[in-house]
Amino acid sequence: MAMQAIVFKPEDNTAVALVDLPEGTQLELEVEGQKRPVTLIEPITYQHKFAVSPIRKGERVMKYAQVIGEATADIQPGEHVHIHNMVGLRMKAAAKS
Repeated sequence: MAMQAIVFKPEDNTAVALVDLPEGTQLELEVEGQKRPVTLIEPITYQHKFAVSPIRKGERVMKYAQVIGEATADIQPGEHVHIHNMVGLRMKAAAKS
């Protein structure tokens, strides 16, 4: 079976869908020898992010071992991570100006 999603770095708390994935999809993602099982709790479209571990409100959202944003709500594993539950830190900095 072709790879369906990818976690780029061990520090990441998100993965990216490489195909459209339906709700209930069970994945066993691997990054640098670490396995990360996750079941999607909602559909995830191609190239969108989803959580691979719990991300609490106010915590940093990680992709490529880089902080890409901050959670604006609690995010469960398998949940879509996008503008409805995170803010990019550049956008947050601009809003404070």
